[in-house]
Amino acid sequence: MLFLAGYLHSFFNNFAYLLETILDESFWQLVLGQRWFGLLKRYIGNDAVMFGIFLSLGPTILSLFNSFYYWIKSFFDDLFNVSIEITSRQAIYSPVEEFLKRNYKQLPDFKHVSGVTVYSTIKRRNHEQEEERVKLGLMPLMGTMRHVNYKGHKLWVNRFTRSALDRSNGGNAAPAGDGSILEVLSGSTEGITISMRSRNLGLLQSIIQEWIDEYYRMRDNQLIVYKANTASWSQEWEELCTKEARGFESVILKKNQKEELLNDVMAFRSQKEWYQRKGIPYRRGYLLYGPPGTGKTSFIQSLAAKVDMNVALISISANMDDETFTNLLVHVPKNTIVVMEDVDHCTINDGEDDDSSSSSRKRLSASGLLNAMDGVYSPEGCLIFLTCNDMNKIVPALLRPGRVDVKMEFGYADKYQTEAMFWRFFDEESQNGQDPKWVDVLHKLLEVLPENELTPAELQNFFMAHALLLQSPHKTQAIDITRMTDNEQDIDKQNMDTNDKWSLFFKDLLASVGPFMDKVKIDREQARKHAERKLKQKDDDDD
Repeated sequence: MLFLAGYLHSFFNNFAYLLETILDESFWQLVLGQRWFGLLKRYIGNDAVMFGIFLSLGPTILSLFNSFYYWIKSFFDDLFNVSIEITSRQAIYSPVEEFLKRNYKQLPDFKHVSGVTVYSTIKRRNHEQEEERVKLGLMPLMGTMRHVNYKGHKLWVNRFTRSALDRSNGGNAAPAGDGSILEVLSGSTEGITISMRSRNLGLLQSIIQEWIDEYYRMRDNQLIVYKANTASWSQEWEELCTKEARGFESVILKKNQKEELLNDVMAFRSQKEWYQRKGIPYRRGYLLYGPPGTGKTSFIQSLAAKVDMNVALISISANMDDETFTNLLVHVPKNTIVVMEDVDHCTINDGEDDDSSSSSRKRLSASGLLNAMDGVYSPEGCLIFLTCNDMNKIVPALLRPGRVDVKMEFGYADKYQTEAMFWRFFDEESQNGQDPKWVDVLHKLLEVLPENELTPAELQNFFMAHALLLQSPHKTQAIDITRMTDNEQDIDKQNMDTNDKWSLFFKDLLASVGPFMDKVKIDREQARKHAERKLKQKDDDDD
């Protein structure tokens, strides 16, 4: 502090000496000469001339003083404070923002703030249903400086918005695009600057790290989903949402199918040193192919939860180019499964398009996709899952080992899947006990439900509709209404015993198979016509 006081004393002494020198007439006589000094002195004595000079140079002088003020402020801030800036494109932005939402009451002068949406769970009066209701949360206003106290430390928080043009002028150039003004101005980035009166940057870093650790500790049992931001001015990952982790046993595939994939993933994750010793790139690619609704995406989510990983989604859209795709793979969040869905429907430039077109130049090329997956820039320790409906529509080079190491078909539900799904929805507890009433219903269902013709999603929808009715607290009334609708005079619902109600439920379950199959046929026909329209439109565009 003594050194600082001496430095400031010397600075102000020198500044005062400079002012005395500049204000002395002899200085200007020496600089301008006697003639020019006399002319200047004559005009300075004219009030009209001085007023005009003031109007002309006043704003410039004020701007100079304003710049000088902020320079002094920045100098002392840099001298006494440390700060960390976090933009919304960073994965750690959400933890910091969440901390501010929880601690908004610490803000001083709590009068003018920004409203944000939060949700709270409430119970209805009958205590049988819960409801997510929207509540008003509060945050510091954009562009304002507020302080919060954390474990005895006073921190200043500033929320800001920065345009792409500001970022390029500040030295952080936006990614290359077509260079248009609209592209530069097409987006802005929000951010938070956290400052602390200290010269110890490590202390501020440890404080923010505590917020981040707490955020993820609260989500230990949740699946974090990241989404690739493919805007031309930003090529980064952002947290899309958090979901309840799906149980691995909840996804029903063909016998031993999911166990085979799980064992392969577990073996890969435990053999990093083996890969390094053998000189083999430490990455693994999987292709899950089959009709829609066969459980490809659901399996990936349940697998990620099973092996304590998160999910990172890449959508190969029309505005994705080679550089963007490579950059995203290189910077994929740690401990995540990279998922590229419906790769057979993706917009990829295979070299047959007109190279002179702007859209062709900006599309992801087949070679760019292949090189990013197993080239020099491909990420180490990465699990990549591709999904598609028709494997024959994929570039063959993408399917070779090293890019796709394991291929697994997810087909229509067989007898094993139908049985497993039935027990899961209706009588899982007594499955091993072989409850006669359930076994009889299952056998009858297997006779009328065709094998290898229905997707697991269609079966799940069918079983779930009846299982919800069975589990509902109003199931007795619902079953009675169904019975009375069939024949209002058949039975007195007040005297109906439990066996009668079970019989009615089983009867309704079996009777609903026919309408269910009719609905499936209608859906398949609609999907077929839609595919034909898309194919015809594509042919017309090519012509």
